[in-house]
Parts: sequence; C-alpha cells; structure tokens
Amino acid sequence: MGMNVITEKRIVLRAVKAAAPWEAYLLPVSGFGIPEEELIPVKAFLQQLTATLLQDGSLSLEVFIQLMQLHWGGGPERLAAHGREWLPMLGLGVWPDREPPRFWTMEDFKNVTPGEKPRTLMDQIFRISTTIEARLDACSVLLGLGTIVQMMTVDSSDVFLERARSVLLSPITDPSYTCFPFYLPLLEAKSIASHSAEEIETWLCGASVYVRESKQDNGILIVSRDPLRGILNELRTHPSADAHYKLEIQD
Repeated sequence: MGMNVITEKRIVLRAVKAAAPWEAYLLPVSGFGIPEEELIPVKAFLQQLTATLLQDGSLSLEVFIQLMQLHWGGGPERLAAHGREWLPMLGLGVWPDREPPRFWTMEDFKNVTPGEKPRTLMDQIFRISTTIEARLDACSVLLGLGTIVQMMTVDSSDVFLERARSVLLSPITDPSYTCFPFYLPLLEAKSIASHSAEEIETWLCGASVYVRESKQDNGILIVSRDPLRGILNELRTHPSADAHYKLEIQD
C-alpha cells in the first residue's frame, strides 16, 4: 500500500547586521506574491514564531497592511471579505531614514529621467483595529502578498500609537501629511544595518519586535530587541509537527 510522504521545505534566515542589543534576520523569498508551495512553510514558521513570542502574555500584537502591495493575488477582495471583522483604519507609513513625505514640486518633475516614475507620494497603511484574533487572521489571510507588518510591544495600543505619532510626525512639514490618525515606521534591512541602537529604538517607538514583508529586500525582515537566536534555534530543532519546514540560519 502506498503512502504520502510530505517533504520538509527549507527556510533560510540570513542574519542582518544590527547594533546590540538588536538582532535582525531576513527571510528571502522568490518574490511577492509568494507562490503557494513556497508560502506554506514560510507561513508555518512565522505563525510559530509569533505564537512563541506572544505566549507569555508580556507583548501585545499590532498588525498593519501596506496598501502599495495589496493589489497582488486578489488582495483587495481578501480585505473586503474580512473588513467587518478587521475594521481597518487608514494611516501613513513613514521611512524614518529617508526624506519626510511631501507633495511633488516642479523640481521633482524636472529631475525625473525619461522612463523613470515620479517618487511615491505616500505609503498608505491600514491597521487592524479590532481583536488579537482578527490581527492573527489578517496575517494568515494576507501573508505572502508583501503587505503585512507586525509589531509587538509591552505598551497598550493607545500608548504605542501615540508614541509612534510623536516620533514619526515630527520631521513632516507638509500639511498634507500631518493629519493621519496613526503613523507606522517602515524599515528595510539597510535601515537596521547602518544605524545605531538608539536610532532603531526611537524608530520602533517602544516596540520590541518588528516583522515586515519587505519588497525592498525581497524578503521578510525580522527585528528584535530581546534575544532571538535561542528561540530560532528551538524552532530549528523542534518545529511544530505540522510545520514541515527545515530552518537554516546563516550568519
């Protein structure tokens, strides 16, 4: 009698240079949207990592959706189907190591070379504003499109969002961008590798963990203030029974 053999899929985490005490890793993917066969073990790993980080109850989870990537793989339809449970709230993503968001000027258009697109005017973000179950559901439904950002913090939602607003709004002078209800830091691997621990701490607005699907890095960026290697080693040697992934960590 034949039997089905489920093979383990290899997941690679590449260490990203980060100033202590921060640790950072990049999980490269073939591209967004991630093909389903590749996505299954990636999702299993991230769900297990999230559950492990949240299990002692000291951290709360905030989940955001990057609208720029939402058009992949029926993203708008997925969002619409869950809108009532998630109650997404619109805010603004800010790259703290880049020029603050502002409207186009004539100078911007003069500097655009033939075939080049003008810079993006804004990175709009949705926040899942309801329950922890809705936030975890959004991660499950949308992961792989390149849209998801998770932040874990000891603070309440109100305290975290107010701190993020204070930090990220302060450099913005264009009034078109100063009236959003919340602001979210957008970071890529080079943001972490080339800046100090104090800068990263400021940008993450008190959050201990940051996980972002990063089109800029063609992968999923994982940043933690608390030691992460031990948890990753545990997931590497003892993945959940139904995960079917083999985790490799590259320094």
